[in-house]
Amino acid sequence: MSMKSLDDENQQDAVTPATLLLNSPILLSNWKSNKTVATSISDEGNKDDSSLVSLTGRHLSQKHELLTLFSDDPTKIHLRFNDIIYFLRDEKAMGTNNDNKIGFFRSYRGQAEQWKILPLALQWSNALIEAGKPILLQNELTGGLLSVIDDTLTVKNFHLNIDSSDDLADMVGTNYGREQVWLLDAVHTPPNPCYSSRPYMTGCHLYFPKRHDIIINQDPFENRSRRTFSAGQRPIIGGKGELSTLPVGMQERVIVEEVLGALLGLDGNYISFDVDDGIYRISEKKIDDNIAQLVDRILPTASDYVKVNAFVSSHLGGFEHGRIGHALCGAIDTLLQDYMNFITQLDDKVGSDEGLSLSALWGDVQSCVRTITILNKVVKVAAIHKGGALLNALETLREAYLGDDNARVLFRFLLDRASTPYFDMLRGWIQDGTLKDPFSEFMVQESGNMKSQDFCYNLGDGSVDQWSSWYSLKDEHVLNLMKSGNELAGIDGSNMDLAMKIVTTGKYWNATSLCKHRDNRAAQLSSLSSKDGKGDLLSALSYGMGAAEMSRYVDREYEMSSRVLLNIFMRDYRTLDVLAFMKRYFLLDQGDFFVHFLDMAEDELLQEMSKVSRGRVQNWMAVSIQMSGGAGGEEGSPYDFEGPNDTVIDDIASNLTGAFATDSLISHLDALHSGGIDDTEPKTPSRHAYGGASKGLQGMEAFMLDFRTVPFPLSLILSRHSIANYQLMFRHLFFAKHVERRLVGTWLDHQVIKEYQSLRKDLGRTYFLRQRMLHFSQNFVYYILFEVIEPNWLSLKEQLQRKDSENEEQEYSGVECKTVDDVLRKHSEFVQKTLSECLLANRDLIRILTKLMTTCLLFTDQMKLFMETTQIQHEQNKIATESRQKRNRKMYEGLSAAREKKMTDSIKAAQEQRRLQKQRQVEKLQRELNTESYKRMITRFEQVFNSNLSEFMTQLMSDSNSHAHTHLQNLCVRLDYNGFVTRSMNIA
Repeated sequence: MSMKSLDDENQQDAVTPATLLLNSPILLSNWKSNKTVATSISDEGNKDDSSLVSLTGRHLSQKHELLTLFSDDPTKIHLRFNDIIYFLRDEKAMGTNNDNKIGFFRSYRGQAEQWKILPLALQWSNALIEAGKPILLQNELTGGLLSVIDDTLTVKNFHLNIDSSDDLADMVGTNYGREQVWLLDAVHTPPNPCYSSRPYMTGCHLYFPKRHDIIINQDPFENRSRRTFSAGQRPIIGGKGELSTLPVGMQERVIVEEVLGALLGLDGNYISFDVDDGIYRISEKKIDDNIAQLVDRILPTASDYVKVNAFVSSHLGGFEHGRIGHALCGAIDTLLQDYMNFITQLDDKVGSDEGLSLSALWGDVQSCVRTITILNKVVKVAAIHKGGALLNALETLREAYLGDDNARVLFRFLLDRASTPYFDMLRGWIQDGTLKDPFSEFMVQESGNMKSQDFCYNLGDGSVDQWSSWYSLKDEHVLNLMKSGNELAGIDGSNMDLAMKIVTTGKYWNATSLCKHRDNRAAQLSSLSSKDGKGDLLSALSYGMGAAEMSRYVDREYEMSSRVLLNIFMRDYRTLDVLAFMKRYFLLDQGDFFVHFLDMAEDELLQEMSKVSRGRVQNWMAVSIQMSGGAGGEEGSPYDFEGPNDTVIDDIASNLTGAFATDSLISHLDALHSGGIDDTEPKTPSRHAYGGASKGLQGMEAFMLDFRTVPFPLSLILSRHSIANYQLMFRHLFFAKHVERRLVGTWLDHQVIKEYQSLRKDLGRTYFLRQRMLHFSQNFVYYILFEVIEPNWLSLKEQLQRKDSENEEQEYSGVECKTVDDVLRKHSEFVQKTLSECLLANRDLIRILTKLMTTCLLFTDQMKLFMETTQIQHEQNKIATESRQKRNRKMYEGLSAAREKKMTDSIKAAQEQRRLQKQRQVEKLQRELNTESYKRMITRFEQVFNSNLSEFMTQLMSDSNSHAHTHLQNLCVRLDYNGFVTRSMNIA
């Protein structure tokens, strides 16, 4: 029958659905609700629930809706029914758990993550799956079908009883409901044009076994319903008889016409295409041997042409194959057009007076044989690769033809044409950060739909620094040309691998576009390159250039993007001032802030967490900041935050807030170190043993500073991970200074008793123990503030300082930092070094130090209780009142003698009474100090403090000697400058 008969049915639709490919993004939607599967996040921000999926997507192709089809078979390209696949997102596979809930629970791909695609009708079995075709998804572990109940996904067991004769509408509702029927939609892939499914239009008609019958709506790659007619209706292509009965000359003329038709992809009476073997065969065996040999030599070229033409025709009509695949097919199609013109010219010779013999035909087609053979191998490679991987595969294939000039020219033409979309994407990416890769063919991929608010630090947000994972590299799509450019030689930008430099360049441009407070002068830096012909230089990017030349282009853009973002980051957002702000409050560099705050909030923070008023604490903290000059420093001060862009500092200061941790510092560090820091060991005195009740977590132990949000790009350097480290150091230092403050308070109380000379002997041990505790506490705090934080800060400040410190309005140019990543790395080193030198990274030392600090606090509690019990402070206040009365005697000089004498006698009587009370008070104190309970208490505190201090110094000296840590040696000298501690405790 005619070509029109084969294509009539397909002319009814203007377009046909796209064929789904593996490793491509898709949307999974339910037939009933038409909603898509999306990641669900609970309102409480529970990280365990964030992996669950629900039917809440809106077909907007957002990142939380996109899934990637994956198969264990790396050679599989097209998706068919009864295939077992995975649905991937962020390297995790969608699967079921013990509760039959559906989510992305793990990266491991087992049976729980395997889904079998079942058809709704048996005649669809093993057919290609097109976008929008209804399917069932069966879990390989449970055997149940993917179902939806109130927008929640689960697996449900069904008894499948599918009859191929059933209508689709009848099957849905009797065997299973619409809740179990799903649709796969291709992302960024429009429907195919109508001609893509018409065999004669695409050149795929030879792959139909019954192509000479009338076949309706049959795809060459799947078995669809067909309507055939009797063999008598097969079209007759000329008269057919026994070729062997004809003379040799006549045989040759017939065979020449048949071979020319085969070279153009046509069937003849004696030469036809064998679908099973994919080659042309001659049906007549009894022909001249010379003719048969020549035919056998020519027909492989015809077979290769059919394969190449079928591949090109089928891929040019399918958008899902990608832009690079389309470009390659376009280049091959250009060569095929030249080939067909050449064969047509040979066909013209047949009807001319000159004629065309079979041997002449064989000689003429020699120029095409090599090209068609290579193209056949090219399409085999292109059938299993896409994107940058396809270009690499073609490059590998080209290496097999080294020394062949014709092959070199052919591959150069194919690679230049096929790589054009890739280099268009590369040019847009390194020029302004534009990523237009709808078919996942480029070397860069975005991990999420990141916006500036996604980088802001929010309370309850469980994410860690997202900067490094914002854009990632797809190794399979990195061109071999880039890999040979230069290998990774270091972490500095100048030695960065070429591929990573490309990723970083586009990331910097995208980060620049998210900055809200940038100065327009920063944008002017990028315009400087346009004056130097930047656009013309970038347009020269092509596959034919060498690795060194490409590296120069990329280096230029990398340097420009680094300069622009670094200038915005350091100058417009005043990063150094922001870090000084962090030092002022998180590292307690602003001493009066700490004093003012504890003067107001100490009593409140000493309560249990359940009784602490967070509102009052927050208000006192704000007042303390204002009293300490937190709004700005003095003119010329290194902490003067007033500047040309005060909005940034105002945003940071306004978002500073007080917060309370759920665990104590020791419990937090215990979890970090995964060890056994036990703060309930019997060696540490408990409050219950010395007059107080055992308490839970106090506000003083849980209090810390935090930010509500941090604007981008400051959230890069003040990420959640970085803020958590600052909070660890704040809590550690805040607790140490609180212990010091309490011991100083005990020292002040002891000053009241010191005037009782007779009690010095009885209080000698108490004074000595208090002084040793105060010495330890003050020197430890001094060590943290002035031997750890301050030197490290000065080092960081020097590294981040601009070269030209006098003119801050000019472009920022760092002494050591050339990129934002350099700044982030320097700051991270500062934080980690400070953490380590503050002993927070040493599990053994922090465990002993905690017991020492706790012992000091308990001692101050007992001294406070002792002062309240003996009422010494009350008596001292009365003495102070008498002193004031003596100073005011001059007020009575103008009075009468009788009245003055009366007043003097009254004062003397009061003094005598006070002397007697003081004597009784001394006797009372002496009795209290000589009691066995007080002596046992002081003895117990001495034993515990000596034991803890000895253990701490022993561990400290051991670590300082074994690990050669100079900061530990400095702490040893400061705590035992004259060797008294080591000698008195016999520490070697």
